[in-house]
Amino acid sequence: MTKISLTPVIDVVFILLIFFMLASNFNKVGEININIAKESTKASQKDTKVFKLMIHQDGKIMSDDKTYSDDEVLTMLQIAIKDTSEYSIILTSKNDVTYQRFLSVMSFLKLNNLDNIKTGIKRSEVSK
Repeated sequence: MTKISLTPVIDVVFILLIFFMLASNFNKVGEININIAKESTKASQKDTKVFKLMIHQDGKIMSDDKTYSDDEVLTMLQIAIKDTSEYSIILTSKNDVTYQRFLSVMSFLKLNNLDNIKTGIKRSEVSK
């Protein structure tokens, strides 16, 4: 009984494998072109006013070391943004403030047509 040698079959398989690897095009498979804006050091044409508000549980809100009630802070913000279209309100809170109090202030400002409200977080709360 004669034995069949697999050596020529393996040689042929490797030659075919090399041929198809060289004949295939591996470039630009699944590639997406994304245009990323380049950063510039020029000052922006529009100045954005930033208001940092610290919410306290006892119904007070602090801004620039001054204490306001909810209605007083609303009046202060409406007067301050009257002349500008670009503004940002950053809400932060003390550790003892409940979520309900925080969301109540945010909802109060939104209901009075103050948009662009952001939530500020402490540096230690940001995961690295």
